[in-house]
Amino acid sequence: MLTTPTNRAAPAAVLKDRFREAFACADEPGVCRAPGRVNLIGEHTDYNGLPVLPVTIHQDIRVAFAPTRDDGRVQMRNLDPSFPDATFLNDSAIPPSPAGHWENYTKAAVTGLNRHFGVREFVGMDLLVGGTIPMSAGLSSSSALVVACALAYLRCLDKRLDHDISRIELAAVLAEAEHYVGTRGGGMDQAIILLGDERAACRIDFFPLRVEHVPLPQDHAIVVSNSLVKAEKTGETLHLYNAGPRLCQLICAMAAHQLCREYGESVELTRLGDLWFGNLCLTHAEVAELFDRTFPAASVTLKEAAGALGLSPTQVRDRWLGDLREPDGGFPLRARARHQLTEHQRVDAARDALLAEDAGSLGTLMNDSHESCACDYQISCPELDMLVKIAREAGAAGARLTGAGFGGCTVNLVPRDILDAFGREVHRCYYRDYLGNRPSPHPQGPMFVVQASPAAGYL
Repeated sequence: MLTTPTNRAAPAAVLKDRFREAFACADEPGVCRAPGRVNLIGEHTDYNGLPVLPVTIHQDIRVAFAPTRDDGRVQMRNLDPSFPDATFLNDSAIPPSPAGHWENYTKAAVTGLNRHFGVREFVGMDLLVGGTIPMSAGLSSSSALVVACALAYLRCLDKRLDHDISRIELAAVLAEAEHYVGTRGGGMDQAIILLGDERAACRIDFFPLRVEHVPLPQDHAIVVSNSLVKAEKTGETLHLYNAGPRLCQLICAMAAHQLCREYGESVELTRLGDLWFGNLCLTHAEVAELFDRTFPAASVTLKEAAGALGLSPTQVRDRWLGDLREPDGGFPLRARARHQLTEHQRVDAARDALLAEDAGSLGTLMNDSHESCACDYQISCPELDMLVKIAREAGAAGARLTGAGFGGCTVNLVPRDILDAFGREVHRCYYRDYLGNRPSPHPQGPMFVVQASPAAGYL
């Protein structure tokens, strides 16, 4: 029912053997790995420069690689036959494949490092990829692939991690590079994958990137439960995901305009985090009051937003909203802003609860976070809400969705002395009764206990 934390990834020696079979003429391969992650709290805040509190997980992506191609071509193979072979030319401008193609994540890594190092001699390489992170589950399989491919390409460029580029620098480069695939996320995934710790969670702050290791609870386990609803960042789900960053940019612009009117001078805000960490240095209470003044109504129509900013609706779309559809009644900016404020407060409080070994307070914060994600940020779905409800009834001190939302997984804080009973109850109530024993696509089962993992590196 509840699997123990194991990693069934191919050992480095086996991956090398499979690489030699796939690329008979290649040089002796190297192997690197990048772990997945689960976010304990701090959802959809990183792209606003606000803190998060994730932890690495034992499941990972592993890549065997060799810079054997002298024609600049990157050849990709995957141990999972559902991912087709792919080849692309490494060049100054690498066109993306259609949305959803897995090679786009390698292209993102290569493009980002080419730009960072000013590469002019474009190296080719052969890659064999294997992994144990559940796909489309909100556990950062995509970013782990980007990081692993970046580590491989660094070696092919004859660059050394922690010498030619630091882990913090690489995390920032790859956070920007991943926009290549069409998602407008922040830098949480790349930062935790490259800077995580096998003994701790990480409180991550942004602009500049800073990481604080925070001890994990000893008497409670972190359990991940997969809703079995795929959270693929393609099509309509990608559109819904990108609504978060776009609406927050509009919120930021309207808050800055409100401050300009009140203070009679220009106020520059790049992101919402600048309200707290920029020149303004506002308190939580001051930000709450600003949001109340800026968004007195629950929703704002495109016409109203344009009028408040002194722009035309077309200008507002061009600058912030793109093709985002306007809901009936307008955009729920007040609730979206409230989530950013309260989730920031919850991350601060969760960090303090972990340091104080106060699992009860941490669980309450996780529960409140889910309610905010579901109601204010609107990124949940019926299956996630049901899974959270069942987990709490089964004894979890806290349960919430984790990751981008719209499917994927929940993260649960469970007393260690009820782990087995918790697993049985969630399996009975959710997977058997609610889903009707829908088959899990994951050989390790849909639920597992998190074991924190070392950061990404070479094997």
